[in-house]
Amino acid sequence: MNRIGKQVFSGLLILSMGMSLLPMGVMAEVQDRGTGWAENEVVETIDESQILDTGSDLPEISTDSIHSGDYWYDNIAGGIRITSYVGSGGNVDIPATIDGKIVVEIGADAFNGKSTLTGVNLPNSVTVLGMRSFYNCPNLDSVFLGNGLNTIGNGSFWGAKSLTSIIIPHTVTAVGYAAFTNCTALKEISFFNNATSFDGQVFGMIPDLTIFGYAGSTADSFAYANLRPFVALPAAYVDVYYSTHVQNVGWQSSKKNGEISGTVGQSLRLEGIKILVDNSEANVVIQYQTHVQNIGWQPMVSNGALSGTTGLALRLEGIRIELDGVDVGKYDVYYRVHAQNYGWLDWAKNGSSAGTQGLSLRLEGIQIIVVPIDSAAPGATTQPFVAG
Repeated sequence: MNRIGKQVFSGLLILSMGMSLLPMGVMAEVQDRGTGWAENEVVETIDESQILDTGSDLPEISTDSIHSGDYWYDNIAGGIRITSYVGSGGNVDIPATIDGKIVVEIGADAFNGKSTLTGVNLPNSVTVLGMRSFYNCPNLDSVFLGNGLNTIGNGSFWGAKSLTSIIIPHTVTAVGYAAFTNCTALKEISFFNNATSFDGQVFGMIPDLTIFGYAGSTADSFAYANLRPFVALPAAYVDVYYSTHVQNVGWQSSKKNGEISGTVGQSLRLEGIKILVDNSEANVVIQYQTHVQNIGWQPMVSNGALSGTTGLALRLEGIRIELDGVDVGKYDVYYRVHAQNYGWLDWAKNGSSAGTQGLSLRLEGIQIIVVPIDSAAPGATTQPFVAG
């Protein structure tokens, strides 16, 4: 069957199976919207053959596809589409460019079945996750979606059984059918767009999921219609900006809302950092301190002041970041660092230490995001800091 024929067949299959799912499943009575699923509920996971066209479960590498490093890609309008990942897994930072071309899409099945994949960072250049793009990656426990993503395709994260929380950025307008079905450990998901559309069984029958979003949003309506617990978030959104001073590079351009500042895979130390929040909609300030080689923890500074050093060739080893101000109780700040010998550590929160101490290891990169209080964590939070 040619590719167009398979796509038509896939659409018909999904439509027919979606209708057949209506009488499926023996579900215990849901007590009320706020309590989630009842304790004695019989949970049925929807079989993958019932929700997606699994006849095409291999990356769409064609004779026109190009191989570069860990990726195969196709040229498309506006840039390139990654069609297959062939790297070793672990925490993967998908590049914004490959061979000088902008990465705008992650194609169908590109990471399908990568059991070694444990984390993924998506650059802001990516606008679309294709069908089954991260399908059946059972050890994927940390996903940071870039602030340019528009569409999450059908079954994109189906079977990410280690994923416990995820933030869907405000740029996402559509979440596809069964995108998070069979993510059995998923407990919290936050939506920062008031009008995100949901295509049918987005979450399947995950038993203990709470949806966070803005009151009156489509996420609110979706949670209500599907008897999911919903937590309303404060209306204001706070932008955070940061810049790092990097060995052999100097000050990098400012990054924003979870973008990576610093470097990855270049063995270059962070030496200093400046952080600032846009408090035009909320009365908050940001405070931070760093652990510096030969110095230790420096005093806390705030609102764009330098923490660390420049011109002394001293590495940053750890960092603490917290919020203050009248509206401090309405927001959480999350941050994580890329540390020598460890790679990306987990996310720290609200003044906790991130990085290392007593191990003589450099920080190489950092991500920072400020979110409404009690939002889902951006990813795993188990080990943000290692002390010797």
